[in-house]
Amino acid sequence: MDELLAEFVAEIREMLQAIEGEIVAWERDPADKARLNAIFRFVHTVKGNCGFFDFPRLERLSHAAESVLADVRSGHRAADSHLVSAVLAVIDRIAAMIDTLESGEDLPADDGGDAALLQALEREGDTAADELPPIQPMESGEARRSSAPAATPRTVRLPLELLDQVMSGVSDLVLARNDLARRLRDAGAEPALNGPFDRLSGTLGELREAVSRMRMQRVEHLFNAFPRLVRDLAAELGKQVTIDLDGTAVELDREMIEMVRDPITHIIRNALDHGVESPADRLAAGKHETALLAISARQSGNCITLTISDDGRGINVDRLRDKALAAGLVTQAQVAAMTHSELLELIFAPGLSTAEEVSAISGRGVGMDVVRSNIEHLGGTITVKSEAGKGTVFILKLPLTLSIIGGLTITIGGQRMAIPRSYVDEIVHGDADTLEFSDVGDARLFAYRGERIRYIALAQVLGLEKTDVPAQALVIIRFGSGIVFALGVDRVLEHEELVIKPLAPAVAEAGIYAGIILLDDGRPLLLLDMPEIGRKNGLIHDHRAHIASVEDPEQRSELTQRRRLMTFVALDGRRKAMPLELVRRIDTLESHAISLNCGRPQVTIDGRILPLEGCEGGPIPQDRAHVLRLTDGTLEVAYIVKEVADSVEIEEEIVPFPDDITIEGVTLVGGEPVAILAGHPIFANHHGTADAGKLPVCRLPCDDGWTNTVLAPLILAAGYRVTRDLEEPATVSIEFTGENPSGRSDKDVPVICLRSHPQPGGTGDQSIYRYDREAILDALEASRKEAGDRS
Repeated sequence: MDELLAEFVAEIREMLQAIEGEIVAWERDPADKARLNAIFRFVHTVKGNCGFFDFPRLERLSHAAESVLADVRSGHRAADSHLVSAVLAVIDRIAAMIDTLESGEDLPADDGGDAALLQALEREGDTAADELPPIQPMESGEARRSSAPAATPRTVRLPLELLDQVMSGVSDLVLARNDLARRLRDAGAEPALNGPFDRLSGTLGELREAVSRMRMQRVEHLFNAFPRLVRDLAAELGKQVTIDLDGTAVELDREMIEMVRDPITHIIRNALDHGVESPADRLAAGKHETALLAISARQSGNCITLTISDDGRGINVDRLRDKALAAGLVTQAQVAAMTHSELLELIFAPGLSTAEEVSAISGRGVGMDVVRSNIEHLGGTITVKSEAGKGTVFILKLPLTLSIIGGLTITIGGQRMAIPRSYVDEIVHGDADTLEFSDVGDARLFAYRGERIRYIALAQVLGLEKTDVPAQALVIIRFGSGIVFALGVDRVLEHEELVIKPLAPAVAEAGIYAGIILLDDGRPLLLLDMPEIGRKNGLIHDHRAHIASVEDPEQRSELTQRRRLMTFVALDGRRKAMPLELVRRIDTLESHAISLNCGRPQVTIDGRILPLEGCEGGPIPQDRAHVLRLTDGTLEVAYIVKEVADSVEIEEEIVPFPDDITIEGVTLVGGEPVAILAGHPIFANHHGTADAGKLPVCRLPCDDGWTNTVLAPLILAAGYRVTRDLEEPATVSIEFTGENPSGRSDKDVPVICLRSHPQPGGTGDQSIYRYDREAILDALEASRKEAGDRS
C-alpha cells in the first residue's frame, strides 16, 4: 500500500505541474475544448484514486470540481474568471492535502475551508478571489513548489538516487572504454580487435545517451508553473499580461531545471513589477493594454538558450546610472566611459534596484546579482538587452547536462588539463616563425583572421615559471557575448567525453577551475573555468568588483579628464599619444607597401590604399613598419609610428596647446610629458580622398594579363583610377611603343609610353621600360601636377 500511495502522490504532482498552466490558458480562451477536457480528466483521475485510497475530503472536492466542469462542457454554465478562481482554489487545496500525505501525516479534519470552497464552486458570477478561504498550509502553487522536498520523484517513477548511481556506473564505463582504447593504441592491437571494440564503443555511447535522457525533462515541466505565476502577479499588480511559451519540447537535465527555476521566477517578478506598465500607461504610450511576456527555449549543440522578454518600458539606464553612483559602485568618470551595454550590466551589481519604492513583489535590490551567480555556477551565462519604451530581454545560456561534457585536453608545464569544448572555436598550431604576435604595452596581441585578438599565456595564468618561448599551440576561445582571445598552451592532446566531479573547497578557492575530470586511468585532471580566466585578465567586465577607488570627481580640476590613450614613439623619436577611440587596429607591414612618390604618402593594407600620416618626423623603417589604423566612422587613415608603446588610461591634467592645431594637449604619462595628437586635423586633411570620382584617371591601352596583374595595381597604388572607356576623360594615357591599341589620341591628355626592352630605341626615345617602377611613378606624378596646373 505504501508503494501504491507513493505512486499516487507522484502522479498527482506531475499532473498538478501541467494543469495550472492549462487552467490559465483556458481562462483566456473558454472555447478551447481541448484544455477544458484536460482539466476535467485531471479532477476525474483524482476523484477515482481518492475513492480507492479512502480519502473522502479529496474525493468531495474533486467531485465538486468535476461536476462544475461537466456543466461547462455541456454548455449549462459559462466559464468566467470567478469560476476559474474557484477551480484554482480547489486545486490548491488538493495540492496542500497531497503535501500532507507525502509527509506521512494523516489528513486533518475539515476546518470549514472545504465547505466554503464547495459553496464558491456553486455560486455563479460573484466569486471574488479575496472571498475564497485561505489554503493551508500552502499559500500558493509557487510556494508549494519551493518548499517541496528536493528529492521527491516527480517526472520519473524511480528514485533520483538510483538514477545517479546508474549515471555514475556509466561514467565509469566511459573511463574504462577510454583506458582500453589507449592501451590498444599503445600495444598495436591486431585489426581483429577493432570490430568488437567499435561495437563496444557504439553500444556504450547509446547506453550513455539513454541514461542521460533518463535524467532529462522537457522544459515544459519548468514552464508549466509560469502561467499561474504571471496570472497571480498581474492580478495583484492590477496589470494585464499575456504569457507566450515557446520551445517546450526542448529537454534539459532535471537537476538543471530545478536550479534555474528560482532565477527565472525572479526575472519574471521583476518584469511584471518594473517592466510592464499599467493598462492606462500602455494605452497612453500607444501600446496594447495587454502586455506580452515571452519565454522561449532553444537547443544548439550541447547548449540551451532560455530567453525571457517583455514589451514593457525597458530598463531606465539613467536611473540605473544614478543609483550606481549613489551606491558608490562606480565613479562619475567611470560611468562617462561606459557604453549602453556596460550600463545595463549594472543591473547585476549587488544591492542595486531602480524601483522607486520597495514592494512585496520586488525592489529590495537583492536578487539579480544572485541570479547571475547561480547561472554562472551552473556553467552558464546571462546577458541583458533593453531599449527604452520597447522592452527588455534576458538571455540565459546553459549547458545541456552537468555530468558528462565534451572537453579538449591540453598540456601546460608538464601538466594535463581540460577545457570545455563549448568554448573552443579553433585550434592553431605553429611556432615563432608562423605565428604573428605584437605587443601593446603589457598586452600581447595575436593576428587571427585579419584581426588582432588578445593573447593569454596559460602558464602565466597558473603562476608557472615565466618563459620567453612562445606557445606551440593556441586555443581560440570564444564566449557567447562575442569576446574572443587566444590561449597559449604547450600541446593539444585530443577531444574526449569528460566526466565532471565536484571540486574540493581548497581547489575551488583558486577561482580558475570549474571541476575535476577523471582520466581513463583514474587520475584526476582539472577543468579550467574559462569565463573566470577571461574575467581575471580584464576580458569580461564584472561590476560586482568594480568599486570606486578615486577621489570625488567634483573635487578634481576642470582640466582633469579621464582619457584612454594609445601611446607610441613617432618617427622623430618622441613619445606621443593618440585618443584610443580613434584607433581601429594596429598593423605591422612590409616597407614596400608604403609609397612616398605620389604627392601624398599612401600605404596598401588588405588590398586597400589608405592615406598615410606621420611620415614627416624621420626616415621610414627599412624592413617592417608599424601603423595605427585610425577611423572617424566614415574615413580611414593610417598613421606610421616607430614603435607602439602602450594603451593607458589617465586622469592627469591635460594642458591645452593652442600654438599647434595638430596637438590636442599635453599630459603626463608615467611622469613624462606626452603630446596628445588631435584627430580633427588628421581627418580634415584627407576629407574626400576616398571619393573615387575625384581621383585622377589613367586610361590603359588593353585588357591583357600583364596589364591587369602588373601595371594596373601599380597605377592604383599611385593614387589613380583605372579606366578602359575610350569616351571617358582621362588625366593620362598609357601606350606601348610602336602601337596605339586604344585607337584614340587626345592632344590635351599626356601619354606615357612603355617599352618592353630595357634599353631605349634611340637618343630621342622618351619611352619608359615597363619594369622601371620609379620612372613610371614619377611620370604619373608629373601628369597629375600638369593636370592640376591646367585646372
